[in-house]
Amino acid sequence: MTLLLCCAFSVSASGHEVSQSDSRLEVHGHEVRVAFRLNLLELGYVDANGDGFISYEELDNSIGRVYADIKRHYVLQGPALPIQSTLERYGVIEDHVLDAEIVYEFPQEVTQLRVTSTLDQITRPGHQHLTSANLNGTVHEAVLNAANPTAVFSPDDASTLRTFWSFFSLGIMHIFTGYDHLAFLVCLLIVTTNLGSLIKIITSFTVAHSITLALATFNIVVLPTRLTESVIALSIVYVALENLLGIRAIERYRITFLFGLAHGFGFSNVLREMDLSRLHLGLSLFSFNLGVEIGQLAFVFVLFPLILYIATVSWRRQFQKAVSLVVMGVATYWFVQRAFMI
Repeated sequence: MTLLLCCAFSVSASGHEVSQSDSRLEVHGHEVRVAFRLNLLELGYVDANGDGFISYEELDNSIGRVYADIKRHYVLQGPALPIQSTLERYGVIEDHVLDAEIVYEFPQEVTQLRVTSTLDQITRPGHQHLTSANLNGTVHEAVLNAANPTAVFSPDDASTLRTFWSFFSLGIMHIFTGYDHLAFLVCLLIVTTNLGSLIKIITSFTVAHSITLALATFNIVVLPTRLTESVIALSIVYVALENLLGIRAIERYRITFLFGLAHGFGFSNVLREMDLSRLHLGLSLFSFNLGVEIGQLAFVFVLFPLILYIATVSWRRQFQKAVSLVVMGVATYWFVQRAFMI
């Protein structure tokens, strides 16, 4: 299992680095205006000098290829295909994000829209694209990825149900690609050998991260990403160190609650970076958090029986130390990277 943990956690040095882009669509008769954002560093060829920042000169030199990639992997269709698309404006925000406006002209009035994203083919396999469309005064939202690349928006569709399912699925995917959150759970569970302690730990973690996820998503309390991500890494180091030393400064469910608050701010980064519409923000938050909880419970239900079995063997203490040592090493690297390198 230690070897498996090494492989799993090394997949992403940053823990839960999210690959995402977004588009906001406004329909005006025959015309659809799209505000489009994409992380240019993921395209590879834009950052010519490899310094991790996109200058205006680098963007100007590559915008033709970037726009061609967008047209190939981001496709709009109304009752018919668009007659033409025009890149009206483009620029760089946050040192590496493309901020562009594209206008699509259709041969007839747009009464419904089909949006298809295959941007995962030119960015990263786990890429998520949030799209929202204002169609006849009704805002529709969907999260597109490799498993669900297309959304159809029409005036009479169940936009609420689609929003719920999109963000519920995003929550499940986020917990299973959130290697730092999984590492934290592993360190908590590896020395938990009874159901009562398990319930208290999971409940404490759930309540804590749900509180800060809501506060941050609604912009009531927002902390710097560097701070929260560094604290998340330190929380894993601390719990792993307790496992190695065989000590408890305070009861596990109490320390889980404290660190769970930091993890909630980490979860919120996904939703906050999407700049969600206020109309569906509550539903998006609820369904995303529900997906996170379902994913978390699924992980626990798979892992806990194995931990109970290991608790009965003579080499359990050596196993606990080995796993905790591996996790602490990876989490220490995450902390250094997040606090000093990003």
